Amino acid sequence: MSVDPASAGFLARLGRDRFLDAVDGVELLLPNAHEAALLTGLPAPEAAAAALSRRFPLVAVTLGGGGALVAEGGRVVAKAASPPVRVVDTTGAGDAFTGAFLAARLAGVDPVAAARAGCRAGAEAVTRTGGRPPPGEDGSPRDGHPRDGSS
Repeated sequence: MSVDPASAGFLARLGRDRFLDAVDGVELLLPNAHEAALLTGLPAPEAAAAALSRRFPLVAVTLGGGGALVAEGGRVVAKAASPPVRVVDTTGAGDAFTGAFLAARLAGVDPVAAARAGCRAGAEAVTRTGGRPPPGEDGSPRDGHPRDGSS
């Protein structure tokens, strides 16, 4: 099971201890650097990632344009770089990272390669306005459902 905290504001309102109790037993935690800092009280992303990986078997902390950290067993095991892109809108970047990371893991890819896939997806997401991928070649959304509602 995996959890993406998804909102520093939510974490601040709920509280660190309540959140951590609620997600006890999760195998993969996917916070951004701000969320990781809120959950640990450690401002340095590397320290926060390492600390979280003492509680969760696998942690991937996103760093925006700085890539992502992968931590296991109480230490950061890798930093995945994000490709350089011209940022238009950051909406959906974290969701793109998480989706690509999880898809890669489900396909049997190791955590570091999954983080690289997540960074590529996040980087692509910020190159356009809005949190949705561009339509497919036939003009339909990439979710596979036609725009007119027919099937």
